Amino acid sequence: MINFYTIYLVVLLSGLANCVIWGAIVYCYRDLHAARYWLGGSIASFVGGLVLSIQGDTGLFLATVGGNTIIVLGFWLNYMGVRLFHGNRPSPTWIAAFLAISTIAMLATFHIWYARNPVYTLAQSVPLLVTLLYLLPRVGRDLGAAITCAALAVASIAHLSIAGGNILIVAGIAPDLNLRDAAALDLLAFLFAAATWNFGFLISVIGYLRREVERLANEDDLTGLANRRLFMNHLNAACARTSQQSFSVMLFDLDRFKDINDIHGHAAGDAALKHAADVLRNQFRPTDVFARLGGDEFCALLPDISEAEASAFAARALGSLHASPFVWRDLSLDISASVGVASSETSEALNPSSLMEEADRALYETKRRGRNGFTVHARALEPHIPKNVINFEPKSVRPSR
Repeated sequence: MINFYTIYLVVLLSGLANCVIWGAIVYCYRDLHAARYWLGGSIASFVGGLVLSIQGDTGLFLATVGGNTIIVLGFWLNYMGVRLFHGNRPSPTWIAAFLAISTIAMLATFHIWYARNPVYTLAQSVPLLVTLLYLLPRVGRDLGAAITCAALAVASIAHLSIAGGNILIVAGIAPDLNLRDAAALDLLAFLFAAATWNFGFLISVIGYLRREVERLANEDDLTGLANRRLFMNHLNAACARTSQQSFSVMLFDLDRFKDINDIHGHAAGDAALKHAADVLRNQFRPTDVFARLGGDEFCALLPDISEAEASAFAARALGSLHASPFVWRDLSLDISASVGVASSETSEALNPSSLMEEADRALYETKRRGRNGFTVHARALEPHIPKNVINFEPKSVRPSR
């Protein structure tokens, strides 16, 4: 015979361990708000279990109803944490309504022994099933969600089996059915399920933190663009492709950016960089890689783009800057850029360093010829073809209206 009370004690200790784990995670990762709900769910389940432990064999009214209500609240808190973790705000109003209905149903059936167990069991099962249904569409792309769903399914099946057995007894279909050992097995299944779904939550959190680390390692913190590291990874991959599909590299350098910092301050300089990044990024395709290399230098990798097409891209990008003045306080400041273009079609040596050097030489040719334009490297050193540089006439600084 299974010792029900020994299992119950293990369940309580396991719940306390979950509280310690989620408490540590909340302390270490203050911005991970979903963990606060999972900590609340673990605390509620542990406290509810403690309250139920004093009900005895016959059941004390306040202990039985109160303990079960707190446990149901804990399961709803877990559901709210899952929603928040996956980017959906919890819906406390209807969750509070479900909790209220569950509590009223438990109060109404406390003295009706044959209805108490099915009602109390179903009250706990509803939030588990709602969480399971919410997570199912995410199983294929989130290992943590898959683990959590499996655990929730085990807990729901165990609880619903006990509820079904009680209904069979009440209906007279199986009046001699003894569910005492089954109740202990249900508790054992819940012990396994609770530990597993909390492990699933942890796996999801680890995946989220890993993605955040990757994002921070590959993203410029000021503009949100790709950084040099990510850009060079893409450029290395483009150069290594055996198909040798054409692609182009565009190197941008904001003109006289130092003057903005010197005259208006570094806050204005940072805002100008964000403005330029926002304007320029809208000119590129989703398949392009637009990055900030550092300072006021940007770069773009354009797959499947020929030299001529890259020229059109450069002209369009510079035109967008020309048409979008940067507003700082009471001034409207025109931001321009010098651009150098290099293409794999005409590169002397198809490797990342050579392409970047060619784009850089083309950029400085643009600067030498007056800035605010672009130069294509393939013709940058041919003095008899002046159209390889396109310049935009600069506008003056004017007050903002």
